[in-house]
Amino acid sequence: MHQSDIWPVRAAEFVTLAYLGYLMLLTVNRRLAPQRRAQIQTLSAIAILAVLGLAGGSHIPGLAIMRDWMPGLYILGGYWLSGRFYTGPMLTWERQLAEIDRRLFAALSRWSTAWTAPPMLLAALELAYLSVYVLLPAGFALLYFSRTAFDIDQFWTVVLVAELACYATLPWVQTRPPRALETDTGRGLPDALRQANLIVLRYGSIQVNTFPSGHAAGAVATGLAVAIWRPKTGLVLLGWAIAVVVGSVVGRYHYAADSALGAAVGIAAWLVILWIWP
Repeated sequence: MHQSDIWPVRAAEFVTLAYLGYLMLLTVNRRLAPQRRAQIQTLSAIAILAVLGLAGGSHIPGLAIMRDWMPGLYILGGYWLSGRFYTGPMLTWERQLAEIDRRLFAALSRWSTAWTAPPMLLAALELAYLSVYVLLPAGFALLYFSRTAFDIDQFWTVVLVAELACYATLPWVQTRPPRALETDTGRGLPDALRQANLIVLRYGSIQVNTFPSGHAAGAVATGLAVAIWRPKTGLVLLGWAIAVVVGSVVGRYHYAADSALGAAVGIAAWLVILWIWP
């Protein structure tokens, strides 16, 4: 396994530190309750120390392995910290995003709407969205535990740039997911999978829409990152990612614009990192 460790801090860790610093700076001029501001600042500072501590202690075998996997937790931490900036929905944004969806579904209805799709297809899309939490660690594990020579830092840099770029916009664009505003969401979807998704979201999400979609960006970026070293495996994961993107819209977990732009962010992150990586 090749790792880019020329500098004490890896590129993926630098991206994480930059994001945490960005959040701390935002607390200075954003209207936040004092307790919430203190939470963001304190947790960000702790996270910064943790990142630097792992980077400095990477010569210790156990910490070296932990360091390889920690970016997955940095993504989760960045997601939850961004949610602390949510103060209320921006109704104009919500109306505009909903109008885009209305026009999209109206155009699709000339042939077939998502709601009249075969039950098996709806089930597959709902399952794909539920499995998005597995896609990223699965992609990394496929490379990490195989005999594939790959760059750990490059993989995580692609994924972190894609994910954190989406979370970084939440303080500026604050909307609720369409499932929270529409009355007929879930129509035609398999009830068991639907309920499983809703339970996961109830206890594992910040209950706020991310624009662009971090799920879409991370899924696409993971598939593309894996494809750098294992093209066939990467294509399979990209197919999985596309199902996640479509499923997020069909299930009304995201607006179409969220998911489409999120996929574009994932592609852009991959292209940029490929271009600048030595």
